[in-house]
Amino acid sequence: MNLRARKWRLAIIIALAVVAGYVAWRTQTPKEQPCVPGREEVKDASGKVVEIHTRTCFD
Repeated sequence: MNLRARKWRLAIIIALAVVAGYVAWRTQTPKEQPCVPGREEVKDASGKVVEIHTRTCFD
């Protein structure tokens, strides 16, 4: 095997390894939870509503 062919094969293997590493890195990130519109009431120990959180989703 001549030196030029060996360099090309090494370059192709390194390029494939870089692509595989990038794909593995991008696919392992956790997905964001889908936005669920609505209203959430926070109550204290006696049952009174203390805070109201309203969530609006924009697509």
